[in-house]
Amino acid sequence: MKKVMLLICCLLVFLFISISFGQVNSGFQISNEDYGNFSSNNAEHPCISEEQYLMIEQSCKENIQLLQSKGVLHKNSAAVTLFNWPLKAANGLSDCSFYRISAYVDQNTGSGTIQDFSCGTNTYDGHRGTDISIWPFNFYKMDHDFVEVIAAAPGIIINKHDGEFDKNCAANNQTANYLIIRHADGSQANYWHMKKNSLTKKVIGESVLAGEYLGIVGSSGSSTGPHLHFEVWAGSTVATRVDPYAGNCNTLNAISWWANQKSYMETGIVKVSVNTTDIVFPACPATETPNESDVFQIPFQGAGLAPGFAKFYIFIREEMSGLTANMSILNPDGTTFTSWTYMSTAANKTRINGFSKKLPTTPGIYTFMANYNGTICSKTFKITAATNTDNLNHENKSIIYPNPSSGTFILEMKKSVATEIEIFNLLGVIVYRASIIKPITEFNLNLPANIYLYKIRNENKVSDTGKLLIE
Repeated sequence: MKKVMLLICCLLVFLFISISFGQVNSGFQISNEDYGNFSSNNAEHPCISEEQYLMIEQSCKENIQLLQSKGVLHKNSAAVTLFNWPLKAANGLSDCSFYRISAYVDQNTGSGTIQDFSCGTNTYDGHRGTDISIWPFNFYKMDHDFVEVIAAAPGIIINKHDGEFDKNCAANNQTANYLIIRHADGSQANYWHMKKNSLTKKVIGESVLAGEYLGIVGSSGSSTGPHLHFEVWAGSTVATRVDPYAGNCNTLNAISWWANQKSYMETGIVKVSVNTTDIVFPACPATETPNESDVFQIPFQGAGLAPGFAKFYIFIREEMSGLTANMSILNPDGTTFTSWTYMSTAANKTRINGFSKKLPTTPGIYTFMANYNGTICSKTFKITAATNTDNLNHENKSIIYPNPSSGTFILEMKKSVATEIEIFNLLGVIVYRASIIKPITEFNLNLPANIYLYKIRNENKVSDTGKLLIE
């Protein structure tokens, strides 16, 4: 009897979940406690063990002596090293951002107590570097080489190791894939946990420029998920470590080592997406299934959704209680198709919210936009008719290139039939209008970097629409 009752309860729970996720305006929320491997290393299981530190110090010392004897390394200069951000989005990644800080340097040397440079607790006991995790979809981004590790400052490679397993989910005693660069002032930067066989082909003794490719973010060594452990030493031993961030509780150094120091909490939207159904988050280290789409053919039916509905997701970094996310779907002309809000009721390092919303039915290019804490993130998607064509005459299609650009675009018409181009900001305000009198027309937009929408008209009829990106 107990087994029967348990089975009935399970079926009821399953039915409740199925109904909830299929509702017209259902909200789907995942905090950092619910999604992915957000546990971090700790004092017992650090990113780099004491034994590994000793090995690194010794091998770096030997390499430095060898390179100095060959004239590759010279005496330290008086110049002060300033770092740029050590990660960049690879070609193909269009997310508004792609990382979060999972742990800063621990400034409190006492055992069992922690404090970061800003007097907060975003660190773990004894942590000597800055852990920058890629997010969201950390393993998906890793699998597709979407986030590159780049040299934060110019220097000489003095240590390098590759070939280790790179999909760890828990702290361990394994060796990471890493690269160490020595700078002109004698300081060095340690880049840890990179993806297997992704490291630069350059070898020990070769120089790198600031911004140069070093590898791909991975989860090799003692790691709980794909992230970069970025650690800075003022000299050639761990005893000379510094915290690149300046702050009231930085006891290691008085000034920032960043060329432009980022804020302590970068609260905002890092990504928005339009999805055919719910995202699939498997257990670490399996790869996530985003289920995103840029094109929806009407009529549309998504798995687990009401007919004509899609899922609209926002991804919030450093959520703060009391803040509101304002979301809207914009028509091709920039007017609002629909809008809604989400109120944060608790602080979370990350938050994923998914909403079921009815799709537009008129073919065209639409924009899903979200604003949280003053940061705006948007994503365009296309609605097509059941015939898999839209309502435009493809004989008259235009081509605009390069797109994105710094503001100079070339409009090329397959047939010289258009008479005017109008460009709108995301609020629907016309910011540029010009006549088209030639098959190929160049136009220069003196506008801020952003996404813009355009209409091409032929005798007061819209013949084409699209978006422009000014970088």
